[in-house]
Amino acid sequence: MELCKNCSKQFEGNFCSFCGQKKYTDKDKSLAHIFEEALHFLTHFEGSFFTSIKTILFYPGKLAVEYCAGIRKKYYKPISLFFMVVIIYLLNPMYSGLNQECRYFKDNNVYGSMAKAAILKKMANASITENDLMVEYGQKSKSLSKVLLFVFILSSTVFLSLLYYKQHKWLFDHVILATEINTIFILLIFILFPLLMLLIGTIFRIDEDVISDEFFALISFIAFFTYNSIAFKTMFKESKIKTILKSLAFTILHTLFFIFVYRFIVFKVTLWFI
Repeated sequence: MELCKNCSKQFEGNFCSFCGQKKYTDKDKSLAHIFEEALHFLTHFEGSFFTSIKTILFYPGKLAVEYCAGIRKKYYKPISLFFMVVIIYLLNPMYSGLNQECRYFKDNNVYGSMAKAAILKKMANASITENDLMVEYGQKSKSLSKVLLFVFILSSTVFLSLLYYKQHKWLFDHVILATEINTIFILLIFILFPLLMLLIGTIFRIDEDVISDEFFALISFIAFFTYNSIAFKTMFKESKIKTILKSLAFTILHTLFFIFVYRFIVFKVTLWFI
C-alpha cells in the first residue's frame, strides 16, 4: 500500500483512488521528468487545441455534437478554447468592434439619455472633467470589454433553449453549442476577417476607408448566419426551412444583443470601475 502525498490516504497502483494523483517516486524530482511534463503539455495542447480550431472552422456543430456525446479526449475543453481565443484577441485587437468609445453611448438613439445621465453622475462623484473621464474610460474598457465576453455564452444559451425547447436537450448541450458559436464569432469576425482584410488591402493596395463599416457588418452577418445554419443542422437535425428560420432568428437576436445589450453592459461596468 502507498500513502498518497496529496490526500494522505492509502492506495494501490499508480494512481490514488481517492484524489487521482499519480504515485510519487524519486523520478518525479529529476530534471528529465520536468522536460517530460513540459513536452507532454506542449504536444497535448497543440494537438487538442488545433484539432478543435480546425473542427469548428470547417465542420460547424461537430465539436458540440461529439463533445456532448462523450467524445472529449481529442478536443480542447470548449470553455477553455473560448477563453484562449479571447486571449489571442486581447493580445492583438485589430478590430475594435467589441469596444466603443464613451461618446458613442452619448449619441446612441436608444439609451443616449441614460448614458449622458450616468456620465454626468460619474463626473460629479469622481470629481473629474469629461475629457479625463473619456480618456480613463478608453483605457479601462479595452480590457473589460474582452473579459465580459462570457455574457455572450449566457445569452446564446438562452436563445438556443427557447428556439429548440421542443427537443428537450440538456442545458449542457445548449451551453456547449453556444460556446462553440461564440468562439467562432470572435475568431472569424474579430481576428481572421480583419487579418484577411489587411492582407487583401496590402496586396491590392486598397485603402482601409474603401471598405465601410456597414459592408464589413453585412459580410460578418452573412458569414455568422451561414455558420449557425450548418451548426444547427448538425446539432438539431431539423428540416432545412426550420433550420434556416431559427438560424436567422438566432443571428438577429445575437446581433441585437451585441449592439445594444453587451455594449451597454460594458459601458456601465467600465463607469463603475472608474
